[in-house]
Amino acid sequence: MPPIDHESPIYAAVELGSDSFRLHIGRFNDGVLELVATMCEKVELSASLDEDGMLGSAALRNALACLAQFRAALDAWRPHAVRVVATAALRMARNASLFLSAAGRALGHPVDIIAGDEAGRLVYLGVANTLGAADCAPRLVLDIGGVSTELVIGEGTAIRRIESFALGAVRQSLTFFANGRIDAAGFDAAVRSSRSRFAEAGFGARGWDMAYGACGTVRALAGHAHRRDNAGTPLTQADLALLRDALIATGQGSHLAGGLALLWGLMDELGIAAVTPVTAGLRVGALWDMHQRAGAVGAVGGALAHPVGVA
Repeated sequence: MPPIDHESPIYAAVELGSDSFRLHIGRFNDGVLELVATMCEKVELSASLDEDGMLGSAALRNALACLAQFRAALDAWRPHAVRVVATAALRMARNASLFLSAAGRALGHPVDIIAGDEAGRLVYLGVANTLGAADCAPRLVLDIGGVSTELVIGEGTAIRRIESFALGAVRQSLTFFANGRIDAAGFDAAVRSSRSRFAEAGFGARGWDMAYGACGTVRALAGHAHRRDNAGTPLTQADLALLRDALIATGQGSHLAGGLALLWGLMDELGIAAVTPVTAGLRVGALWDMHQRAGAVGAVGGALAHPVGVA
């Protein structure tokens, strides 16, 4: 049984993502987040979506098995509060409601299906507190998921704009690289499609020297571009071009190629010179959100979302 420090409440955040399920358990000491346990399991829900919008039974069985493992960790750590959120794939799936009921029972905690703006808010909160909330310079944060992408502009911890796009790395891969093969023509088409989707939405802000990528897609691309030891190094357009050439040379790696094409189109359309991978995002943001709400409870009698033992 992990040690429990009652003077430093423990919080847990579970993200039922489109490609992977992830768990963070952490506590705050002197305003610093310490992660005491993390778990991640690739479940590939978005890849299992069929033409009728139904999630595949095999993926759902794997997902519930993953949540049973998460339940064991939650039972061991006994967090003060838990938040469980489901993102784009489960927002879209026609058979999501039955799975979500089973998922809540498997975890012992209710599951919130959150909209893109709430996902963006939590992502930005995680990044802002990780990079330093006192930095009030304008900041662009991007989160490329399996079937959606969120863009957030903020200053310090203040959010100025959130946009969610129904476009993600897995969806782009299945559309342009469905046979698992990559060629120059297909990749260029994927980039053009990505850029046009962002242009149609009219996000507006252009010309960024740096943006921050709070997602597995950007971290994976950085890991391939700069080797694992330098995975935090910013990605430039030159880096993306080298990755594209390498993927086309091998003709394989379709899931990575979908994310690469999407990021390329996004950087082109918004005039982003470089993207820095950040090891913070929705789950870190959810932990900060619970911690800050707990402070509000003590200060003004506010409500803490999903305290353990409360439905």
